[in-house]
Amino acid sequence: MKRLHRLFCALLALCAIGSLPAFAHKASDSYLVLNVNGQEVTGQWDIALRDIDFAIGLDANGDGDITWGEVSARHADIDAWAMGRLSLARGADCTLRVVEHLVDTHTDGAYAVLRMTGSCPAGSQPLAVKYRLLFDIDQLHRGLLRLDLDGVAHSAVLAPDTGVLEVKAGETSRLAQFGQYLVEGIWHIWIGFDHILFLLALLLPAVLVHSVSSFNGARRWAGVGSFRAALTEVLWVVTAFTVAHSITLTLAAL
Repeated sequence: MKRLHRLFCALLALCAIGSLPAFAHKASDSYLVLNVNGQEVTGQWDIALRDIDFAIGLDANGDGDITWGEVSARHADIDAWAMGRLSLARGADCTLRVVEHLVDTHTDGAYAVLRMTGSCPAGSQPLAVKYRLLFDIDQLHRGLLRLDLDGVAHSAVLAPDTGVLEVKAGETSRLAQFGQYLVEGIWHIWIGFDHILFLLALLLPAVLVHSVSSFNGARRWAGVGSFRAALTEVLWVVTAFTVAHSITLTLAAL
């Protein structure tokens, strides 16, 4: 048994030494902030440079490094591409234009920052938001919206099936927003192979019990005694993983 244990440890060490670096996946997101007060509209839109490069091409010399010069040379193209995929309406279509370009660094790389201004025909009607950035080439893309409509804060995740949103002035539903983020979180875990593999690594030993024989001191692993005990262990592991991941995402967002 001791020889088997030493052999197992040696194999684990060899696997660790020979393994390649692993990186957690990062889904494609953009961050849209809109402030609508009556007819006046201001906002900011952060879009990953890698996403813009994928859609319209930014790396002019093909060296794999996107410079400010390459970005600034394509400002007009970036504006036309992005603003053609976002529209607002309040009473009728709102005008919206980019007034400033910046670059910001997020945890997953550089983002183009588009600062916008505009106006709507009406100042008291519901606001309609139509978002379709990257949906034609990446169905997993999400737009994270933070909207201030006449002093009332709203948030939403804009996906291919939820990219059209209508918000009434003074109306907000925390429960509906929580439900949407819950669904998106479950889908985020499901499509992330790193999450699934990590859960499997946690679940495989969760149904095993390590024991030491009182007769000869031999150590061994054995399955849990019942399905109920196994289910309890699995639920604890999955719940702990979900709560921990939620905490880290919340800290990152704040």
